[in-house]
Amino acid sequence: AETGIDSTTTTTTNTLSTILLQHNLIPKPLPPITNNIASALLTILYVKTVLEIGTFIRVKFDVPELSRKFVHFAACSIVLFWPLFDVSHWGWRLNVTVPVVMSLRLLYKGAILKDPEDEDVRTLSRTSSPSELLYGPLQMTLIMCYVGLTKYMTFTGIAIMASLVGDGTAALVGIQYGKHKYRLMGSLSGEKSVEGSLGCVVGTVGGMLLFSYVCNVVVGYGDGEEVVGWRMLGAYGCVAAVVEASSLRNWDNFLLAVAMEVSVKHLPTIIVR
Repeated sequence: AETGIDSTTTTTTNTLSTILLQHNLIPKPLPPITNNIASALLTILYVKTVLEIGTFIRVKFDVPELSRKFVHFAACSIVLFWPLFDVSHWGWRLNVTVPVVMSLRLLYKGAILKDPEDEDVRTLSRTSSPSELLYGPLQMTLIMCYVGLTKYMTFTGIAIMASLVGDGTAALVGIQYGKHKYRLMGSLSGEKSVEGSLGCVVGTVGGMLLFSYVCNVVVGYGDGEEVVGWRMLGAYGCVAAVVEASSLRNWDNFLLAVAMEVSVKHLPTIIVR
């Protein structure tokens, strides 16, 4: 069974310590635990900055969906910090520091505090309803925890996070350019557009290519296997688009994660083999 770093296709050499050494910013390599703590602190700084920018976008443009999707894309991109961690030490698991803390924060603010004027509620929800934090945002952080601990530096993990990039792309493209509307599940799912679904395909494929390149992970049929062609990449993108379009309201993040993990494992046997 695939379990995080034990099944990774590659071992990263671009750790934070290596990068600092290459730029002559430190005289000698950092101990692995120091490297991993410093990398985790960078992710904290990154997310803190993202939330501040998200708040600025909400106040500046007064369009909640813009701030939500900005934070959504930034959360997916936490994958770009994976190579900084040194996998020779158990501290690589600190890559989930932010999603663990954010999960607890969202639970507290959505289920206990329930303050509609809270900055997180106003930035991360569509309607300033605290309960919204317990759906899409919380699903996102829990998925980040799951992927960061069990699918770290694997194509499966990258495919899951890339599908969430596609989900965000679908929403933005649909809002801006969506003219051909449809519903796959009637009133159970939201109204979608052909243009938004195409955006989901492009966003998912683009996310897989970018994340795989930065993490130096093979874009393969499954973890540790041969490189796929554009047909398989397009198939993964289409799976993401169909799931995004047919998901029950507020459950698209969770369903995308499940669908992409199953697809990476089984779809190649249907399309290629």
